[in-house]
Amino acid sequence: MTGQRIFLITLLLLFQPVAEAVTLPSWLKGPGVKKQEPVKLPSRTLRVGDFTGGTGGSAKLALAKELTTSREFLLTDEAADFIVTGSSVGGRVTGRLTRADGKVLFERTYAAPGLDENLQVFSDDVILAATGRPGLSASRLVFVSDRSGTRQIYMCDVNGKEIQQITRHPLGAVSPTLSPDGAAVAYTTYRAGFPIVLILDLGLGWERTVTDTPGTSFGAAFSPDGQKLALVMSFLGNPEIFVTDLSTNTAGCISDTVGAPSGPSWHPDGKQVIFADDRGKGPRLYVAEVPEKEKTEARLFLWRSGYSFCTDPEFSPDGRKVAFTARTGKETSVVIRDYPQGAAQVIQADGAQHPSWSPNGRYLCYSQHGTLYVHDLRTSQRRAVLTQYGTISEPRWMR
Repeated sequence: MTGQRIFLITLLLLFQPVAEAVTLPSWLKGPGVKKQEPVKLPSRTLRVGDFTGGTGGSAKLALAKELTTSREFLLTDEAADFIVTGSSVGGRVTGRLTRADGKVLFERTYAAPGLDENLQVFSDDVILAATGRPGLSASRLVFVSDRSGTRQIYMCDVNGKEIQQITRHPLGAVSPTLSPDGAAVAYTTYRAGFPIVLILDLGLGWERTVTDTPGTSFGAAFSPDGQKLALVMSFLGNPEIFVTDLSTNTAGCISDTVGAPSGPSWHPDGKQVIFADDRGKGPRLYVAEVPEKEKTEARLFLWRSGYSFCTDPEFSPDGRKVAFTARTGKETSVVIRDYPQGAAQVIQADGAQHPSWSPNGRYLCYSQHGTLYVHDLRTSQRRAVLTQYGTISEPRWMR
């Protein structure tokens, strides 16, 4: 064996994880660390063409700003891969997206009360039709802030504007999660003297408890179809991860632990839930396979994240990565790792925590020292979208 090969094998062994007394399936093995990939700038070009009508001029400028902010296109006045044209009268917008070969991809009318709202939806439709990924202009973030004196839940757009206070519970509210359609938010409150999960309909304003079982419940997450919640419940004694069917109000346990589970998150296929569990050696990440049939036992695996102190896991929209909070040194960091196996990358250190993916998988939001950030994973640039608004924590992106 050559000296070079011995050197390479030695390096590989140095990066192998310490063995643990847990047998894992092969698809959950194999951590590693990779260097950051080179930045890839958008290659699609787009031209914002003529907009007719009384508010056509302002509509064109505002739409160009929305599409520039999305960073999905290179906007140009020359020949382009896509051309956007339309008209706007009194805030009502009719928009058309045409491909360079002349094929019209869509033509739609947007008749919401406000011009900005119509252009946001139009911009998202352009992005989806051209890239196959959802846009973010109309998406929302929920987060926790103590600016009112107690921790309450708020909602804002991706630029930290249009802020709304969602809860006003005297004892506070935490751990928000938005339903996939953005119509409801589930959260944990202490109004009964102990934590319970409530669901609030954002349109109608009513709220209800998720379950009538005794004991505590907290840390809910909507399933991809919005029909179920994964949450921590303690009515059996020790806290466990349960999946609750919102239509039948039935619940099934998918974990079996003597530790303290928290922060469940669904895989996009709706068949797996990842969560943190502290069994005395610091919280680690576990994956439970959700049974398709009732009275079927769930399978549970330790997922090797490469870190011994992990919380707040969340699957990416394509299910190929997991973002989570990890302790690195004396501070927390936001980390992403390939799933089910592969390399890891620290996205932001120095106290960053509570990561959540954008619907298109390009961005992460997270909190750091009380500030809300949005981080572009393609360019590695980030921006503070909300500062000096109390201490912000637990942001979650509408999926």
